[in-house]
Amino acid sequence: MIAKTEEAVLLAKPLGVLSLVSLILTVLWLVCLIMGVTSADHLDTFDGVLSHLTKLDFLFYMTYVNAALLTVSATMLLVAFFFSLKPVAPLWSAIGVVFVPVYGCLNLVAYLSQVAVVPRLLRLRTVPKYQALSEFLLQQTVQQWPDSAVFIFNNLAYAVLGVPSVIFGVLIMKSHRLVRPGGVLLGLSGVASIAGFVGIVAQTPWLAKGSLVGGILFLLALVQFSWALLWNR
Repeated sequence: MIAKTEEAVLLAKPLGVLSLVSLILTVLWLVCLIMGVTSADHLDTFDGVLSHLTKLDFLFYMTYVNAALLTVSATMLLVAFFFSLKPVAPLWSAIGVVFVPVYGCLNLVAYLSQVAVVPRLLRLRTVPKYQALSEFLLQQTVQQWPDSAVFIFNNLAYAVLGVPSVIFGVLIMKSHRLVRPGGVLLGLSGVASIAGFVGIVAQTPWLAKGSLVGGILFLLALVQFSWALLWNR
């Protein structure tokens, strides 16, 4: 498969399955995101975001539970890539995999806090003596609000993911022609995600869009990996 060893060949199918699972969850996340945006109004203000959030409908919970599952599957995929690349590049693959659990922890906190913490704060907001405090905490915990701490943590997670994405992407490009396009896309997604976080910190809107571009490139990489590892071996 990726590394030219018998052990790596045996990893091809698990890698393909994990790529396909991550692809399905990513597509589902995009569908939920589009449905959520099209059904909401005035998301450019915090009051508009709060008004949308107070529904706490099935789509809300599905979006963030699915995002958490996607985080888990992407983490598993990158760890699988580490074991596949380890025989040919032990040092660089080890450097890359160190960042994977950091990404997983940051993203799980960001996404699961939306279904575990935000609903409780919304309920506290209806109690007069807690209203001011709960609104302040909501401004920091609502992932959809671009000025919140959780939004920054979420994008920091993808910037952290960008490091192993670049490392693994380069190693994959050098290993096998069938997955070379996926390696290119994975590496570019990492660069875009890092640039996106820099844009958020520097408050540069056009650069901040790198996070979105990185997600699209990651999706395309999953398509190529799934096809190459499951149907074109």
